[in-house]
Amino acid sequence: MGEQAFSFLPLSVSARPPRLVVVVPHDEDWVRWMALGLARVSQVWGGSGSVVVPAAAVGHPGVERALAQFGPDHVVAYNPSWGSVDRLFPGLVDRLIAGQQVEDEAARDAATEMLRDTAWSHAIVAQAEEAAEDLRSRLAVNRREEQVQLTHLSDACSPSDLTELGVVARVPLYGVPRGLVTTTEALSCAMVIGVQEQLCTAEVDAPEWQAATVHQAEPEAVAEVRVAAGPDALAVRSHEAALCIPVQRGIPNRDTLFVFGDKPEDYALAEALRQTYGRVFWVPWSEPSRNEGWLYTRSYTQDRILATSTSLTLDEVRERADSSWRLRIPSVDPDRDAAPDVVASAEVDFSCRQMVVLRDAWEQPCSLPVLVGEEGSLAAALSLPGEVPAGLDPDRHRWQVTLTAKNHPVPPLHTLTSSAVIAADQNPWATFVRPADGGITYWSHRFDFVSAGASLAGRLAAPRLSWPAIGRVLQHAAAAQTTAIRPSAAGKRAAIAEKLLGSRTELEQLASSPGWPVLRAFTSKKASWDLPPDSAWELKSGLVLSWDAVAAYKQEDWDEHARRSELDRWASQGVVRRGLVLGCCHCPIYEFYPLAEITQAYSCRRCGGENSLIQGRWKSPVPEPRWYYELHPAVRELVENDGDVPLLATQFLRTQHWARPALVCEEFEVLRSGNPFVEIDFALATLDQVWLGEAKCGDALGSSPKEQKREACKLIEGCVALGADGLVLATSKPGWSDATVQMLQHEVQGRRVVLRVTPRIVLLTGLGTSPHLTVLKA
Repeated sequence: MGEQAFSFLPLSVSARPPRLVVVVPHDEDWVRWMALGLARVSQVWGGSGSVVVPAAAVGHPGVERALAQFGPDHVVAYNPSWGSVDRLFPGLVDRLIAGQQVEDEAARDAATEMLRDTAWSHAIVAQAEEAAEDLRSRLAVNRREEQVQLTHLSDACSPSDLTELGVVARVPLYGVPRGLVTTTEALSCAMVIGVQEQLCTAEVDAPEWQAATVHQAEPEAVAEVRVAAGPDALAVRSHEAALCIPVQRGIPNRDTLFVFGDKPEDYALAEALRQTYGRVFWVPWSEPSRNEGWLYTRSYTQDRILATSTSLTLDEVRERADSSWRLRIPSVDPDRDAAPDVVASAEVDFSCRQMVVLRDAWEQPCSLPVLVGEEGSLAAALSLPGEVPAGLDPDRHRWQVTLTAKNHPVPPLHTLTSSAVIAADQNPWATFVRPADGGITYWSHRFDFVSAGASLAGRLAAPRLSWPAIGRVLQHAAAAQTTAIRPSAAGKRAAIAEKLLGSRTELEQLASSPGWPVLRAFTSKKASWDLPPDSAWELKSGLVLSWDAVAAYKQEDWDEHARRSELDRWASQGVVRRGLVLGCCHCPIYEFYPLAEITQAYSCRRCGGENSLIQGRWKSPVPEPRWYYELHPAVRELVENDGDVPLLATQFLRTQHWARPALVCEEFEVLRSGNPFVEIDFALATLDQVWLGEAKCGDALGSSPKEQKREACKLIEGCVALGADGLVLATSKPGWSDATVQMLQHEVQGRRVVLRVTPRIVLLTGLGTSPHLTVLKA
């Protein structure tokens, strides 16, 4: 076994509070239950960056897609105490204690106090627990085998894995008094500010809540609570209260999104999108409010205004959005500002990922020694040091450590488990590890046995991590769907060429360089220029060229000196081999003999006859033999089969902001039951997503409509099988044919009608000349 290469991996390290998805039980009066759940989450450090959803919304496609993009560290069920439920249904505890007929007053008081602190048991709590477990399994978070790190958030006691906000906050805190949150209008405001248990006798009507939601402000009754808390008070759901800030990866989203509808799933969608999308307004009232006109006052700073819903049809959303748009204030210019576009809840475009991090401990640079595997995976050579971020206490606080590599992203696929990102010889029970935020995240403290009085180093987690290569990422994704992948013949050729040149990037640069036509001249395809006499020989092993043939190629920005240097570099890399074309005195055959095989005496490759290197053995009637060059067989086949098209595609895609950085995989086959059913020309893994691609020289996926449809279906199913977010269809033609585009649109529309998972499709055209990327609109 050869030794692994050793390198250093530049990393950015961030500390952050845990991200939670809290599933709340509820009945018909779901708003009060959500207020109760928000009140509890508002007390937890990280609650500003967490999501609270009703159990009934779990499983909705749009909501679940947003939750998957959110990438929680824990999915937990909220288990309220008897005391909390008694505040919803006054007298509940007293009636239960009275039924026990305890005559002693002291014993009755003790029993009442104990019951108030006991977790409430009810069918709706069990339903929330079941919904949380289902969601946890689908998102594959905070679980290793049968061990789950955190399953419940209760009122009875604070989990040891979480930190109370009051322990971290340095200023007074305030929220919307829970008793005021009785309507969806109130909830739309409270979800932004947070909820507290403080009693409040004030009354707030619906228009006041609507105005507060539109202006991202607070009604007068809540303002009085804030003033009473002190001049420095902060909302419990503000990031500043938790000493945190939100950071975004990628270009920040400047769109504004309205979520219309008053159902639990509408609230859940808005709540999840608030943490992942940017500017989101939940508009639960059915009749347009005069305040809504102010939502459009800043439209000149935005790219788009979008409207969606989970409970309304697209036509109903469009009607509601148009009614809202008509209320815009006069400063909005109708000739300049576009009305809202309507989008399905399951098709909201996530172009940027947001992460809430500790204000003084994010994006800190460090370098980690790693071992580089043959397939490109990286394994930490040393355990990571256990460090305590400034402002946190390892005895009282618990946090997440997130590491992102500058040039080696780890896409947050739910199929990637801890085994994919932890070194093979690392104790898997030391901490909970998983892919997240384009990198790897792990729990700050050791999860296995920690002895009493252990040192700081003995309490903090210090794992050895692994950054999987894209091939391994795809293997994990395929295995989760009972499929498999293997390199195709073209993929193997590309892998050999990459090894010769040193990297995929070098191979892409070669495909876009002036030298690619020269390599093409080595194949059966005719050279694009006139070759001098005796500068090219067609042998049984293939075509060989002399320097005179290369020198005859005229390229304005590639002079003869540059060509000479490039040919020498190819020879040193093994892309071409320098040698002689020699004959045999025993049989009429000429063969190419590489420089390393040339001696004064040589054996004929055909008949084995012995020959002497004399003038009669080289064909040209010149005093000295001429050097010829033979193209490496794998490179020849790559060039002959238009291997430059997928190379040009991935080279262009990696210039896009959403694909920096990116890992690229060569062509491979996806297998079902051991049989290949689709070939994928390339795959791209970014910080957020996995993209699969098909590259063509022509403008169609097949020669007939039936073949086109079959090929499109296979590519889409390949994306679904590997959990890919998108499909890139690339061509060197100026555009895809109208028939191809119409077929793709029809196929996507059909899949959406029957609620089948459908990847996002983008069309890449003009490769090699003027590449252009557009999103397929269906």
